[in-house]
Amino acid sequence: MGTWLGGDVAWVAFTNICACAARTPTTHSTAMTRRIAALAVALLVALLHTPAAHARHEGYTPDDIAAIRGALGKLDDVIKNLPEAKPVIVLVTMGVGSLIWERHGHIALCVGYGDARGTQCYNYGIGDFVHPVGMGWGFFRGTGSFWVGKQPAAQMLSIYTYTDRTIWVQPLPLTPEQKKQVIDKLEFDILEPNRYYAYDHFWDNCTTRVRNILDDVTGGKLSGMQETTDDRTFRDLAREGFYGVHLPQTGDVPVPLLITDIAMGRATDRVPSYYERMFLPQYLREAVTKLWKVQPIAIYERHGDPPQSDGPSGRVWFALLIVLLTSPAWITRLIGRLPRAGLALSVLPYVLLGTVLTFLAIISPLPYVRWNETCLVLFPFDVLVLVLPAGRRRQYAHGRLVMLGAIAVLSLVGILKQPLLAPLLWPAIPLVVVGLWPIPPARIGQAGKPDDDQAAPSRGKAGRAPKRR
Repeated sequence: MGTWLGGDVAWVAFTNICACAARTPTTHSTAMTRRIAALAVALLVALLHTPAAHARHEGYTPDDIAAIRGALGKLDDVIKNLPEAKPVIVLVTMGVGSLIWERHGHIALCVGYGDARGTQCYNYGIGDFVHPVGMGWGFFRGTGSFWVGKQPAAQMLSIYTYTDRTIWVQPLPLTPEQKKQVIDKLEFDILEPNRYYAYDHFWDNCTTRVRNILDDVTGGKLSGMQETTDDRTFRDLAREGFYGVHLPQTGDVPVPLLITDIAMGRATDRVPSYYERMFLPQYLREAVTKLWKVQPIAIYERHGDPPQSDGPSGRVWFALLIVLLTSPAWITRLIGRLPRAGLALSVLPYVLLGTVLTFLAIISPLPYVRWNETCLVLFPFDVLVLVLPAGRRRQYAHGRLVMLGAIAVLSLVGILKQPLLAPLLWPAIPLVVVGLWPIPPARIGQAGKPDDDQAAPSRGKAGRAPKRR
């Protein structure tokens, strides 16, 4: 839910996790911390980087220009035809787009003056993707990584017509005093000392900033709404934007859906109130419709395929993928060749991911990053099964399997909230191989020195197991 502006072309940019660096990151305590942070953020940026984003540097076609003029003309008509005195405060919401960072919509407030000043829009989702490592670091550290900007309506509308996203407008029936309060707040927020803020996808984003302004000037009318909601959690609402989204690097793998399971902590497994649900633009648009009876007017409609709003969770697919990723551990043990290498191939990917998640949990103030139960599953210390002696390795595996069993039980009874059952398979399979798989007898005449996982005691002539060298 953010906007990236560069050169003569502007387009919308979102970070799932959704953050943009506006200023130089704060000074870090050690060079090692900076390196680890750079690695973690670089992995995320590499995953979310898509060629389609660069295709949007092509410039505007005549059809693009016609779409911008059409949307601007409809907005001007809405403002001009209102009987109330100017200026007019207009809520502008944008639908989802085709790219991953466009999947949760966007929002802005515009002020229509009806004179030479035209219509000015205030966008709380502006960010700069030119420096992705600084961008990611600012998000995870909770620094001022997003900012509000003021721009003419034509410039803002060009961003969303160009990316083929439906645009709705709703003129708000505010009193002259309330309009003045809104404009004063918007003008205050664009001042240099005030424009930056620490982006939080659920509790402090471009939509919640607009929501809070409207709630404040109307004496809490939005927060006082007592509409009933369904049982969808913050996680469920976040996942809805990613149905049908696949990254070019991963084919048909629903990576965005899986990221919401692995990277979002237990804070997102709570059902939001109706007011909290307005962290997404479509629910604020819905609330404005219910509260003031102002129907949204579409000034531009998407020409592409409608976004998918439902589909498979991807969790069964994830479990099958984990079985494939961990197959080297049991295949090499089964055939009796290179068991240590097979174990490393199965363990190192989830250890690396777990290390990144644990590091982010330590340094981030964001509750859904800090309190992440996945860190108990993808345990960085599981790297010990690759370096410990055989006996100690099996003892460690036994202990971790008991821990994973306890996590499974706590998940089933609802004490642990996150969807952990599929991720549990990732460490469990190689740990079962290490801790519970019977060690096969060494093959007679096998060339080379046997691995200590592979060699087993055999009876000597005296009936006693020979000592290891």
